[in-house]
Formats: sequence, C-alpha cells, structure tokens
Amino acid sequence: LICPGPVNDDVRVVGITGMGGIGKSTLGRALYERISHQFNSRCYIDDVSKLYQGYGTLGVQKELLSQSLNEKNLKICNVSNGTLLVWERLSNAKALIILDNVDQDKQLDMFTGGRNDLLGKCLGKGSIVIIISRDQQILKAHGVDVIYRVEPLNDNDALGLFCKKAFKNNYMMSDFKKLTSDVLSHCQGHPLAIEVLGSSLFGKDVSHWGSALVSLREKKSKSIMDVLRISFDQLEDTHKEIFLDIACFFNNDMVEYVKEVLDFRGFNPESGLLVLVDKSLITMDSRVIRMHDLLCDLGKYIVREKSPRKPWKWSRLWDVKDFLKVKSDNKG
Repeated sequence: LICPGPVNDDVRVVGITGMGGIGKSTLGRALYERISHQFNSRCYIDDVSKLYQGYGTLGVQKELLSQSLNEKNLKICNVSNGTLLVWERLSNAKALIILDNVDQDKQLDMFTGGRNDLLGKCLGKGSIVIIISRDQQILKAHGVDVIYRVEPLNDNDALGLFCKKAFKNNYMMSDFKKLTSDVLSHCQGHPLAIEVLGSSLFGKDVSHWGSALVSLREKKSKSIMDVLRISFDQLEDTHKEIFLDIACFFNNDMVEYVKEVLDFRGFNPESGLLVLVDKSLITMDSRVIRMHDLLCDLGKYIVREKSPRKPWKWSRLWDVKDFLKVKSDNKG
C-alpha cells in the first residue's frame, strides 16, 4: 500500500479511497500506529473537513504544524507565515502526515504553489503523506503517487468481525448459523454495517434476531444510512438523480443500456457516471455498472423518506406492489 518505489529517497504521496463506512479511517489509523515510530515528525488529522469548516485553511495548517513540531501553543498569523514556518522546520524532517476525511480540493491548499511546494520543498526525504477521501478525483487532482481503494471484507473476515460484535467470540454459535448468513448477505462485507448490526444483536435470542432482520429490510439502519448519505449529499442535483436511478433500477445492468436511458432522461451519462465512480458510489467496467446493495438501500431510503407510506408521492417506483397500489388508487 505505502511503498511502491524508493521511499527512503523520495517523498511519497498515497491516496486511500472507498465508499463511506468501508474502513478507510480504520486503515489509516492502523498504518499510523504501525509505522509512525519510523519518522521524526508525525501528524494525523482525523477530520480535515470539519476542521476546515470551523477554521479554514489556517486552522488545518495550524493543526498540521502543531502535531508535526509537537508544539501545542503554536502561533501563526496567516497562511503565508505558516508556509514559511514549514519550510524552516520540516524541510529536513522525515515526516508522516495523514489527512483524513478530505472532501474538497481547497482543503489541501495549505501551502502556496500546490503539491510540489508542499512535498518537494517542505518535507524531508523519506516522508510519507497519506490522503484519505471518498472522492477519488481529489486524489487525482493533487497528483498522488498511488491510489488504494478499500474493498469490502472477504467472507472470512466479515464473519470474524460479526462474531466479535454479535457473540463476543471468534466463532459463530450454531443456533444462529442461518441468521448470521442472512445478516452477512445483507451487509456484503461492509465493516460499519457489520459492526452496527452485530452490536445491536448481541445478547438477543433467536426470535429477536428474526424480527430484527425483518425490521432491517423494511426500515434500514439510520446510523448506517447517515454515514453513507454524506457522499450523496455532496453531489450536484443532476448527479443525485443519476444515483437514484441506478439505486432504484439499474444496479448490475449493462453500461450501454444505462447510458441510453440516462441520455433519454436528459442527463449527461458520460460525465455523470464518472463522477459517481470517483465518489466511490458505483463501480463500472466496460460492460456492467455495479452499486453496493447498501447504497441501493440508501437510494430507496431517500426516495421514500418524506412519505414512507405514500408511494404516489415518491419520485420513483421500483416495486410492482407499490406501482399497482398507486394505479388502483388512481393517485399516480
């Protein structure tokens, strides 16, 4: 993940991306704890977006410098002053810098001149900068050396995580085998979903598990939906419409067919689909568009949320029962 190339001589920049709740921050924190002792300057900003919203570029820069220099009461008058301070104090330092939850380009403009000034001039040889973002385009725009996409857990790891949360063990209890399989099938290797659902089922009997799963299919978990929704809320209106169309109708459909429909709908599918790919909301090869089932759930959740029991008020209908109800009530 971190070391494709001569790290001892160069400053390396790594991007970590993936859908919400997939484990990007967990991976970043694990890397920091594992390798930080190899560096004489260290910084982990765990929410760049929040810090930027509250204090702007200067706030992010102050936090980076305060941690890297290990000075709590650091005073910086302005961004230019901070840039000079970095050049003076970190130019010979072997530094590890991790910037988590970056969701806008301008949050990385902490130093004048962009990437070459920040990395080529400001940091010493052997330094590593890790940028964590749901938006792959931000990473591309800042010229990272390599982008690592965090994928869902494989079956064994998903089962292991679920057992730790639901049973407080490393193994599955025999009476819950089928129900466990149902939960994991719903989660599709998504760590946050596994943790939330596993923890909610801990200590409950089989009958409670069954009713909880029924409720889950109908209502979804708000805590999971809230995390996933952050990426949706950051989309432009047209891209939101494309996301909802795919979530409700076109998951696992052929690329050309989806493009044809989106074009008919008045959207620009070529650029719109690429935006969703960069935002880690879909994956797309030359043939098929795929969306994680939890993101499909999110799309349907958004369509229904204002009038959950009044399908005639929804912008989209994907279930034949809802369609027939609207038609029979003559409310479509």
